[in-house]
Amino acid sequence: MKNFIKNIFNKDKKEVEKVTIEPLTENQKLEILGDSISDVGYWSWWTTDLPKVIQIEFGGTQLYFPPSDNSQPPNSQIAIQFINPKSISFLTREELKSDDENWFDDLHNDKMGPPTCSHGEFTFTDQSLMTEIINDAKTIKTIHGYSPKDNLFQTETYKLVFWAGDYGVAVSSDEIRLLTKDGEIKLDQIPSVHSQWWTYWRKYWDLINTKNALPKDYACEVTIPLKND
Repeated sequence: MKNFIKNIFNKDKKEVEKVTIEPLTENQKLEILGDSISDVGYWSWWTTDLPKVIQIEFGGTQLYFPPSDNSQPPNSQIAIQFINPKSISFLTREELKSDDENWFDDLHNDKMGPPTCSHGEFTFTDQSLMTEIINDAKTIKTIHGYSPKDNLFQTETYKLVFWAGDYGVAVSSDEIRLLTKDGEIKLDQIPSVHSQWWTYWRKYWDLINTKNALPKDYACEVTIPLKND
């Protein structure tokens, strides 16, 4: 019996030693990016230089980029460039009046408030959710390439389909590039930058209502902890 117990414990020890952390796949990194944007973020702007690129910008993200001025909160804006786009379409949940048909131009021209992203309806990777969003759209305005209802859409290398309230986008491309106000950031960096944001968020709420409170931050204010001790 003594030997039997010893063998069990030795076996357990060996099994524990074999545990390793698998590196994240590209899809997992894209999912982290999507959650970081859509949890409380908003769609702030878009622009194109067709046929080369469409750039879609978001604010209020859960991505930590240190502020250059400590009297200001971190800049959480990120721009996603879809390079060599294959399909670009703007979506709406409802039929629009003629005056509102080109709402996406208003967003581009800063004549429209930024719509808040709809958490759970924002994806780079979930093809079933993409299809659901596209099929739910009452209007689809394709400005480049083919309709997102075309079977080709799901075969493209990179895709983003989302709702931001009643407005949305379906875009696919050969490549993506991520930009901040300080320059390019690699997709590989996103998990770390997202983790750093949560560290910053905890500090924000630890110091709130104290003499050392951090500058007011939209994303932190709307991400309320269950309990603020």
